[in-house]
Amino acid sequence: MRILFVDFTLPYLLKDSEYPVGGFAVQLGNWINALILAGETVGVLSFNEANRYVNKTLDFELIDTYDPNKGAKVLKYFYSYIPKLICGAKQFKPDVIIQACAGVNTGIMAFVALVCGVPFIYRVANDMDVDGRCHNRLKQYEQYCYYYGLKRSTAIICQNQYQYDCLKERYPSKSLHVVHNPYDTTRVVNEILPRAERNYVAWLGVFSHQKNLSLLLSIAKELPSIQFRVAGMPTTSLDKDTAKALEQLQLLENVKFVGYVKRGEVLPFLGGAIALLSTSHYEGFSNTFLEAFAAGTPVIAPYRIDPDLIITKNSLGFTSKEDGKLTDGIMYLIGKSADDYDVITTKCQNFLLDNFHPKVKAEELVKILSVGA
Repeated sequence: MRILFVDFTLPYLLKDSEYPVGGFAVQLGNWINALILAGETVGVLSFNEANRYVNKTLDFELIDTYDPNKGAKVLKYFYSYIPKLICGAKQFKPDVIIQACAGVNTGIMAFVALVCGVPFIYRVANDMDVDGRCHNRLKQYEQYCYYYGLKRSTAIICQNQYQYDCLKERYPSKSLHVVHNPYDTTRVVNEILPRAERNYVAWLGVFSHQKNLSLLLSIAKELPSIQFRVAGMPTTSLDKDTAKALEQLQLLENVKFVGYVKRGEVLPFLGGAIALLSTSHYEGFSNTFLEAFAAGTPVIAPYRIDPDLIITKNSLGFTSKEDGKLTDGIMYLIGKSADDYDVITTKCQNFLLDNFHPKVKAEELVKILSVGA
């Protein structure tokens, strides 16, 4: 099967550039590897000269289209964006087109699929895409394009049951499926570090409103004797609350900023932590959770972002319905004996190996796509 995606940040991930790449690009990279492992052919529509930027041989087809930073507002979609996306799609000759992240591209890619005569599949990237919260960041015409794309979709792939339930209520006759993200299970830590060699709580992500650094600030202030290491970089447009939280976090003696962590450094960073702390307002299925499990590191997170309650049900860390109680989770893990802590770390990695094998997940997705095609 020839499967075509679209994403304009994947090249930065492939280059491992210091660029605030969103979670979907990481997910897409994992899906590409999984689908290729399953014997499928993958293409990705991206920005103009993406291949020149990446500058290396890839095992999938990266297709140059348009420059998203050029052109007249709105009008550019008609005289540049859409024609070049159609041209790139026809060049690849897909059997199916998949798009993720709510916005104008949802509608555009649904139209491109219509022109190419192939099914359009929408992949939900975040919980806020399905419960109305995306309206806060989408202009009216972007909302129209998004809902046009959902309506035109042959099927919608959800990351968790919450997304499925929200969409089922709105589209009761739509073909909906829950498929968890794959993870390259060859990329796991071979020797999980014991508790004695872990001395900080890790935080990893893009500095943005979604990631709720104000909550991280509150937790770090409440636990001055605990060391926190913060990895990441700001988004291209930093909101006031995040900027203020960052400014105050940098003044705390128990908080160390380590900057952008390259892909090859993520597992060592997480593997040296007592726990990965997530403070997000909302997620879909956080890639960092899977990366933490790969390093044998438990996750502490708000209950609302625990996808299908995998952390809660499988004792892979600590979750709380109250943000203020996340400090209890940190102290709970710190208070564990070395042996009890090591049981949790082993459980985290085994859970990943047992449930997120790339070939299995790819075959699960392809089965759904084959029915649609």
